[in-house]
Amino acid sequence: MKIGPFDIEMPDPPLRDPHAVVMLRPWINVGNVGSVVLGRLKNMFDGQEIGRLRTPGYFYDFTRYRPEMKMVDGERHVTVPNTVVLSARREEAPDLILIHLMEPHSNSEEYNDAVLELLTRMGVTSYVSIGSMYDSVPHTRPLAVSGSLKGWDTVPNLGGFTPSRSNYEGPTSMIGQIAQMAQDSGMATLSLMVRLPLYLQLDNDFSGSARVVEILSPLYGLGDASAERELGKQQYSQIAPALMKDPQLAGLVKRLEAEWDEKNGGPPEVSSEESAETTVDISDEEIQLSPEIEQFLEELRRRPGGDTPNRE
Repeated sequence: MKIGPFDIEMPDPPLRDPHAVVMLRPWINVGNVGSVVLGRLKNMFDGQEIGRLRTPGYFYDFTRYRPEMKMVDGERHVTVPNTVVLSARREEAPDLILIHLMEPHSNSEEYNDAVLELLTRMGVTSYVSIGSMYDSVPHTRPLAVSGSLKGWDTVPNLGGFTPSRSNYEGPTSMIGQIAQMAQDSGMATLSLMVRLPLYLQLDNDFSGSARVVEILSPLYGLGDASAERELGKQQYSQIAPALMKDPQLAGLVKRLEAEWDEKNGGPPEVSSEESAETTVDISDEEIQLSPEIEQFLEELRRRPGGDTPNRE
């Protein structure tokens, strides 16, 4: 059936009290955190594609989101970037609607209206957005998550996590309006934004995705995030040898650690094994920061709330 610009195959039987879990690329999907988390949800609950935009070129510039040529059964096929919608049934309500949003290049207001119509027609009761951005944080400390929680009759179990508002002011995405529109339509909303180390910029940051899974786990029965956490631990543990060889980068990490410790009442308690994997042994006398890094640090200190805009 047609729902605005979407072609949707409505699930039968209808989904129960569905929650929409959405991610947006490329604006707030650094380290592919949103993609990894939605992939986990899809695999756990046998998510099935139920629709996508009928004519994505109405919203997207394909000189910026490039179509790709792929081989399928020995034949070449062109895949076109699109907003993709999946449904996933859980043993108990709520069921899930997984939406891979893409930032539109034109007709953004119509895009937002179309997504809201889709949510409304599918009976969505809660709109959960997940994302990631680069920030002035060290990889040797727990990753911070900011967000907001509005409109819930009962405060959901988020594993002890309490959303805290970001102080960021600056460029953003028009897609951010969808959460406000959902609230105005009576839906509960939850947003989660994990902060990743700006100096790493991994293709897939599994420490970031593990942090989001840990928060959503009690809400949707995801189990622990041991797989993502272990992958992330391996990624970050490989950083230490590189830092040993780069006094400037080591100095940057050391300063970020000091700022984190000051804000959080000291360093976190870790086992001796974890400490050996992440600690960089370099003396203050050896640290000589380049003018570029000094300027970067000064910008961080002047920025309200210490927030760093996403840099894609």
